[in-house]
Amino acid sequence: MDFRLSPDEEAFQATLRRFGDEVLRKNEQEIDDKGVIPEHVLSEMARLGLFAMPVPEAYGGMGATAVQTEIAAEEIGRGDFSMATAVYFLLEAGWGWVLAKFGTEEAKQQILPSVCQGKTFLGIATTEPGGGSDLANMRTRSWRAGKEFVVDGEKSFLSGVMEARERGGGHVTLTRQKDGDGFNFLYVPASAKGTSAQKLVNMGRMGISTALLHYDEVHVPEHHLLGAEGRGFGVAMQGFQVARTFVAAACVGAAERAIETGMSYIKERRVFGQPLGKFEGIQFELADLYVQCEMVKWQVRRAAWLIDQYTFRGDHSHRSEVDRVVASVKLTAPQIAFEAVRRVMMWFGASGYTKEVGLERGLRGIMSYMVGAEGGLNVMRMILGRELLGKEFLPYAPPAGG
Repeated sequence: MDFRLSPDEEAFQATLRRFGDEVLRKNEQEIDDKGVIPEHVLSEMARLGLFAMPVPEAYGGMGATAVQTEIAAEEIGRGDFSMATAVYFLLEAGWGWVLAKFGTEEAKQQILPSVCQGKTFLGIATTEPGGGSDLANMRTRSWRAGKEFVVDGEKSFLSGVMEARERGGGHVTLTRQKDGDGFNFLYVPASAKGTSAQKLVNMGRMGISTALLHYDEVHVPEHHLLGAEGRGFGVAMQGFQVARTFVAAACVGAAERAIETGMSYIKERRVFGQPLGKFEGIQFELADLYVQCEMVKWQVRRAAWLIDQYTFRGDHSHRSEVDRVVASVKLTAPQIAFEAVRRVMMWFGASGYTKEVGLERGLRGIMSYMVGAEGGLNVMRMILGRELLGKEFLPYAPPAGG
């Protein structure tokens, strides 16, 4: 097993590190304060080919591997501590891949090129006001009407709704079949006739919107169906495998930045006549944070490698292993990143509590990955319990229909 990056991957990582240092860091306060990612930042991301990286070149993407995309997510999470840019990036990457893999040729030609150019937005819509993970009780319904599908219901806590309505784009939306036990997974434009949105105000990741999206019998063409009719649940779960890995990678980048920020400070800050870093209490915390970050970093890299070997190739022979590893990193990476930021804030003392130091941006942004984005922590524990003990130990009946 070779843990080294290839020369091309190392060069790509170096390019992304420069982008993070010279573009994202210089704009992260504005992103957080003004609640929008500046257009010139999005343009630079498009120039670097960062939008929907795994999408094949034929549809405007890079055809990137999961490992390459994981590297990019890590560097973006390090660069924009607020996590807003990372959220934008990983949504396009994960769900762009799903659309490229399972979408119809007409939909891929119609939707993906503008997403890869950064001109339109692509997101995911599964969560509903009554719950995010209780898919058996999903109330959003869809049914066939000739050569169209009709979608009716409401989705909540969706990222990028306002961006999709203003810039163009939409969300791949999981729905229950009106007459049946299956699920349809459909691309629904955010500004389609019959849609309405209500913006929510988050405590963090201010640079990307969060909103409720209501569907009042919205008609979408049948070629917007992803996968087979009634079998959309399995398609969505493959997308979550991919997106959760990139979430974990972004958290690794944020944790590394927090640790590096703390190291620079404790080398220079003098108390009682000596650098703060000379105190064992600080050194031991630093050592623990470093080890935890390194452990999860390489487990995230393993998750990306497994996705390249199996998920991206449509090979489900190792589905349980991939699910276990992805759930493990989505469970641990946000917690480790949050703890790293929290501890470093305490090293700074009172100044760590100020916006000028900027650590609080990371704390607010990372928290979103703990409470629910791409699956909350307890959902990851349930997945691990299922894979370790068997489906018969689930506290609910698994959804039917793929």
